[in-house]
Amino acid sequence: MEQVPQHSAAPMARTAPVLALAALTLGIGAMLAWLSVLRYAGFNAGMLDLGNMAQAIASVPRGRPLEFTYKEGEMSRLAFHVELIYLLFAPLYALWPDPRTLLIGQALLAASGAIPAYRLAGRRLGSPWAGLAVALIYLLYPVAQTGVLFDFHGDTLAMPLLLWSVEALDRRAWRAYILWLALALASKFYVAAPVALMGLVIWRWERAPRAGLLTAMAGLAYGALAFLLIRPLFTTGATSEAHRGLSYLSYYFGTFANLAGSLEPRLINALIVFGPALLAGLRGWRWLLPGLPIAAAALLSTGPGSSFDYRYHHYAMAVPFLVLAIIDGAARTSAPARRWIVLGATLAITVAANLVFVSTPLSPLRWSADPGMALDHTVYGRTPRDAVKEQFIREFVPTGEPIAASIFLAPRLASRETLYSLRYPDDPGPEALAERLPRVRYALADALFDYRVVNGNSVAGGPAYEAGVIAALLREPAFGLVAARDGLLLFQREPPPDSALEQHAAIVNAPILPATPADLGPVALLGARVEHLGGRRFRAEFEWQLSGTERPAGPWAAVSRLGGRDDARIVHLPTFALLPIGSWAPGQIVRERFELVIPADLPPGDYPWSVAWYDLTHPEAAFTDERALPPAIQPVVVATLTLR
Repeated sequence: MEQVPQHSAAPMARTAPVLALAALTLGIGAMLAWLSVLRYAGFNAGMLDLGNMAQAIASVPRGRPLEFTYKEGEMSRLAFHVELIYLLFAPLYALWPDPRTLLIGQALLAASGAIPAYRLAGRRLGSPWAGLAVALIYLLYPVAQTGVLFDFHGDTLAMPLLLWSVEALDRRAWRAYILWLALALASKFYVAAPVALMGLVIWRWERAPRAGLLTAMAGLAYGALAFLLIRPLFTTGATSEAHRGLSYLSYYFGTFANLAGSLEPRLINALIVFGPALLAGLRGWRWLLPGLPIAAAALLSTGPGSSFDYRYHHYAMAVPFLVLAIIDGAARTSAPARRWIVLGATLAITVAANLVFVSTPLSPLRWSADPGMALDHTVYGRTPRDAVKEQFIREFVPTGEPIAASIFLAPRLASRETLYSLRYPDDPGPEALAERLPRVRYALADALFDYRVVNGNSVAGGPAYEAGVIAALLREPAFGLVAARDGLLLFQREPPPDSALEQHAAIVNAPILPATPADLGPVALLGARVEHLGGRRFRAEFEWQLSGTERPAGPWAAVSRLGGRDDARIVHLPTFALLPIGSWAPGQIVRERFELVIPADLPPGDYPWSVAWYDLTHPEAAFTDERALPPAIQPVVVATLTLR
């Protein structure tokens, strides 16, 4: 029998980890891109920050310097965080002017950081398999993935670029080092801080004192140039006051007295950020130094919202230095067996933290539809109403017109020059909208605002979120409601005659409508009437009265439904916004009158019109089903509409 030639195992030993690296990098990069797109497709990526970034990048082909519209007006990202790297995304965005271009590009670039991590660890630890373990630690590091999955930011772009630069430095490939370092610095002005400290580490411990000093000087010089020259150069009268000069520091770090009240969650977030790296990283503490200013700034920030939360992008820039500390710490573990134990344990801790804290298909702990989990409709879940949103925007919202839009609808409109959020999270009240309305021709609101965050017994967001600004639009004489479907509302400045849909509410002395008495929980229905005005236009009138002697403590809304359809619900705007239930007195009779146009895609036929009142404090109130109904109360049919 002929002998089979015996091939050396060495080529396979070199090829196998490379193939595994390629599979892991492409697989996890594709997963992160897919999840980012899912989040966008489910209308869970907002104007802050994806819409702002997309609008700024879309402005470049128009000859504008990364301009976007914020509360005060048009301004440039170069007056904010000096994200020059966004200019490189402008050609891609011009080819496909869609925020998904940015999300996919960011995910793939972030995943590419596994390659320099593999190369650097393989050389320093003397094993490609050790390099593969470190690459996997990078790919699965919790705050690396959460950075990618939260919109689009320069911090996340800088994360792999810093690893590419250090890997080039390790090879003494100076041109590549300068290129990667320049790209990292261009990602955000405060990349200068870790780069300057990185230079000191290189000078002191990497046996490249000249390169280290030049790196530190480059970081300091660019930081000064960006903060003291570029930002002021692009600052205008419309630039946010919070981002002018040193106001930037007071905006993010101006209320340290509040730190004590959030000390526990900040410490927990610090553990999530640093915990997976500490076993190996403490021995390589030198490489932790460049990442500390960024992580510490995020942990100590008192800026808007819980900006210290690990699920945001603020810690992404610390990840490359955590990975470098792991490599350095493992290299300083002299016994090979102990080195593998340290690396294996670090990988295991990283995987465990990823499963607990990051919502991806890898985590059975988080891959569910529970509030805040991966399949929740405010994370990656998609509801039938999301398709209605896409159709409504496509059918009714004019292209290119200046507009103020609901914060999660706005990214779909990001390629236009003037785009405001209808309500910014830190707006003092609906009166802030009055300053922006003169700058727009349209306003796009959502009366069934279905994004909400559940925190114990409290709910942030939900259908009541935009009630105040909707009331302001309904009262604004220059604007009229011209289109409405399933809670989506389009207002137009000075609409054509007869196109505006009347909305009116008043307290009256006595009922006059045909009696249709019904108990709807906190409210009693006294009478109702629906009139056909021609075509698919109708006018509806309802008379209500509180059922008890006290008004409800929280917001409620009347919502009508045609034939049980979930894609054409009718929010009673007069009693939702103009005269809400919280303003009624016991015994008063409230009459509302509103016009509507039945969507053209509802086929001809007879549609029972049912109505009910829903508790808007319920986490799932936006679905207007039995969960938000009062106990033992069901919708009541008040009319039948015949569509021809």
